[in-house]
Amino acid sequence: MNRLIVTSLIAALFIGPCIGFANHVQSFRGGAKYDPPIPADEWQKIRDLPIAQADEILRERQKPLTRMEWVKDSAGHAYFWKGVAKQSMAPVLGVFIACIFVGRLNGQDSLRPERCAT
Repeated sequence: MNRLIVTSLIAALFIGPCIGFANHVQSFRGGAKYDPPIPADEWQKIRDLPIAQADEILRERQKPLTRMEWVKDSAGHAYFWKGVAKQSMAPVLGVFIACIFVGRLNGQDSLRPERCAT
């Protein structure tokens, strides 16, 4: 039983974060970055403008991001990995429970006596 728990835990800790990472990347709907970046004092000026003018200024600088660009830009930041960790919790737990369940079923099959055909 202890071996089953350890094996299930190892499998869950390897497979769960991979599923969480894939979920987190897949959940990206599209984004934009501003090129050149907007400094804080300019953001203050943009905030004071009417919405139509601010939107026009931001659209001129806006560059769309692909998923791969987003991952490349975000991988160095803690918020990205916190999101991956949050998205990994359910898959880790699910893989662990599934491994325990399948292992217990496999163990029950090996304990059953074989029937003799006569």
